[in-house]
Amino acid sequence: MAHELHERQRLPRWMKMNMPKGESYSKVKNLVDKHGLHTICTSGNCPNIGECWNRGTATFMILGDICTRRCKFCAVKSGRPLPADELEPEKLAETVRLMG
Repeated sequence: MAHELHERQRLPRWMKMNMPKGESYSKVKNLVDKHGLHTICTSGNCPNIGECWNRGTATFMILGDICTRRCKFCAVKSGRPLPADELEPEKLAETVRLMG
């Protein structure tokens, strides 16, 4: 039985995303990591993270990275949330201030 090799079709240009990078992206990533904050961008595995973070914007999750809902379309972990970080408001305010 002969096997046919199919040439792999390339995705259309409009469907391709560039790898997230750039000065603004790095700044947002470093601030989020440094302050131990959570964003829907990372927790939800958002494919558009590069677009937002390259513009210096992010959507923050408050009270941790666990959601009490179980939306089928969402990649955010669900379950019982952990105790709140008492320093989160200050960390978030400082991060937003530094983001400009």
